[in-house]
Formats: sequence, structure tokens, C-alpha cells
Amino acid sequence: MNKIKKILILGGGQAAAYAAKEIRLIDKSLDVTIISDEKYLPYEKPPLSKDYVLDKVAFDDLLFFSENFYKENNIKFKGSTKITEVDFDNKKISCSLNTYHYDRLLIATGCSNRHLKINGEIILPEENIIYLRSFEESNNLKNKINKANNIIIIGGGFIGLEIASSALQKGKNVTILEKGEQLMGRVIPKQIASLILEKHESEGAKINLNTQIKNIKKHNKMFKIYLNNNQILTSDLIIIGVGSLPNTDIFNNTSLKVDNGIITDEFSATSIEDVYAAGDVSNFYHPFYQEHMRLESFKHAQNHGISAGKNIAGLQNSYNAIPWMWSDQFNLNLQLTGICNDYDSTVQRGSSLEEGIIYFFLKNRKIIGACGLGVGGKIGRDIRLAGKLSEKKTKVTSQLLSDKKIKLNKI
Repeated sequence: MNKIKKILILGGGQAAAYAAKEIRLIDKSLDVTIISDEKYLPYEKPPLSKDYVLDKVAFDDLLFFSENFYKENNIKFKGSTKITEVDFDNKKISCSLNTYHYDRLLIATGCSNRHLKINGEIILPEENIIYLRSFEESNNLKNKINKANNIIIIGGGFIGLEIASSALQKGKNVTILEKGEQLMGRVIPKQIASLILEKHESEGAKINLNTQIKNIKKHNKMFKIYLNNNQILTSDLIIIGVGSLPNTDIFNNTSLKVDNGIITDEFSATSIEDVYAAGDVSNFYHPFYQEHMRLESFKHAQNHGISAGKNIAGLQNSYNAIPWMWSDQFNLNLQLTGICNDYDSTVQRGSSLEEGIIYFFLKNRKIIGACGLGVGGKIGRDIRLAGKLSEKKTKVTSQLLSDKKIKLNKI
């Protein structure tokens, strides 16, 4: 007889929603409860910097599943609920008003924004200094962008560039400040980053690389930003996107193993029995790459949540999906599959953004990663096929990959 009755899911994002759905598909009898500190049902985060800011979608369009879905599948959702204590020994979670017991626990608490520090001082959000993570922050961001004239974006990663794209399309003056030598430096290869920089500059953005901020001073409703090159910029809106940190603080004084996220195996199991973790908060073992990694992407959160749900419900499922992520900026679509480091050589396919440009990263004649950029979805098919070739460890040649006349599915 199955002793597992109560499943508790901490976090109200994509991994949580899809884990709950998967658990319910496998077992109709389990008691499934999602606890979220947000009041909203789980919703998509990527459009918050793009389509929602540009008024292309409404909030209801962002929900993964409707309210009826949760009711029909008997999945309880407890919103606006902040966890105050975790007791792994007694399998209970305490909140301000209630205590929840579980037989198995899934931690899918995601990430929080990393705060900018200047001279040791943390720059916190205020009226015209904005970080973006939630729907409410996106709503505020959209209203502020509409009213602003000169916008400073600190951080040249995905979030910063997507917001810059949205603001430029609204006719705003945008300056991007990035401390690194290139845009999106932690993830995206330099060749693609250079193309993105050229596109943003052609649309009117001013981009400062290798830039350190010495100070930010507020005068009336304006800001003065002092840079390391003695330049002084003025702005009426500052948007900060300098990375994120996994939400693990609540577990600091517990026996849960945490190191840049919650350590899990390929089955989403943590160091504590009957406790699992999935999505952005999980530093998981990837059997294909034979190493631990922590990923922050839409597709990973969904697939990892589904895999965790299977394991929690009793089906052993190894998570070995090849990483994939994307970003839309202006009319360009950027996609990445696999990992683009530790390679022997690179191969370029395509010569213009109209047809799409892809860089393949090879090791021992096998694709370990690919990153592409193109108008619309031109690169999507080849990026997907590159992921499959990587997964199958198919040996390839530079000539085959570089020749646009040779279809990758033939390889």
C-alpha cells in the first residue's frame, strides 16, 4: 500500500505548476498543495520584459493553467503565503497562519534578483529604480517606461537587453551599462553577443562595456550616474538586471545540502529523504555532461518540474534534457542549445541575420553546443537539430555544418 499521501510544493512558478500537473496525471489520489508567496496562479515570466511591456499580451494570457484546471484536478493553491520555518525532521512547513505536513516535499522556489552594490552599499528598489522578477514589478516597469524619457539599464544580460528592446520600441532614449567585455558574457558566445550589440546600437541604444559605476546620486526626480571613466550620465529611470540568486535562505540552518542552489541528483532528490528540488533553485546532476549545473530558463523549469513530478509520484525518471534557451529582441530571435564552453573548434553556418547565423561548438568532432541569431524563427529548426546531434553524440565535419545547402536532418 502506498504510504505517500501528502505532496507539498514550495514555490508558485513553472516548475511547481508542471510538477503538480504531472503528479496528478500519474496518481489521482494524492493530496497536492502548492504554496506560493505570490498571490497569482503560476504564470510565464519571459513575456514580462517583452510582450507584456509592449502591450501585446494581457496577464491572463500568461497563466500556465486556468483556475478551473486547479479545481478540476484537485490541486490546492495557497497564494500570498510566506514560509517562516522548515522542519525536515518532522516533515512540516510553517507559515504565519498555518502549518503544513507532507510525506514528500518539492522545493521549486526559483530565484530572486541579485541587488547591485556600489561602494559596499546595496541599491534597493525605489520609485524610479526598478528590478524585474514578478508580474507586479513588470506592471510598474511598464508604467515607468511609458513616462520616462532617458532610461539607464544596468546590466547587459538577457533581462536588461530585452527591456532595452522594449523601451527602444517605445521611442525612449536608452543607455546600457555593462561591467563585462561583452553583452550576455556568462552565457552567450562573443560572436553572437557582437551581433546583438550592433543591432541594439542600430536601434538607438548607447552601450558602455567595461563600465563600473562609482556612484548614483538622486537630485529631485533625476539621477546622476558617475562612471569609472569620469563620465556622468543623467536619467529619470534606472532599471537594474545584474543576475539572480537561488532562493535558499530559508534552508540555511537546516541539514539540506546547498551550494549555488539545492544539490540534487538526476532524479531531483536532495540530500534529505523525501525532499526534492526542481527548476532554477536546483543545482542538479546532469548525467549527459557528468557534472552538476544550475540552469535558469523557461524550458528547463518546465521539463525539470515534469521530471520531478514523475519521481515524487513513484516513477523513476532521470533528467538528462539538453539545455535550451531563447531570447527575443526587436525582430531577432536568439537561441542556444547545449553548453558553449570547453570546445576544440567553432563552425559558422549562415552569413546574414536574414537567413540566420549559427555557431556550432565542437569537441572531438561532436557538437557540445550551438548558439544562433536570426530574423524571426529562421534558426529554430537547426538549433533543435543541433541539440539532437549533440544528444546522440554524432560525429560531424566542419564542411557539413557550414554548408547551408546540406540539411542537418540528413546528418
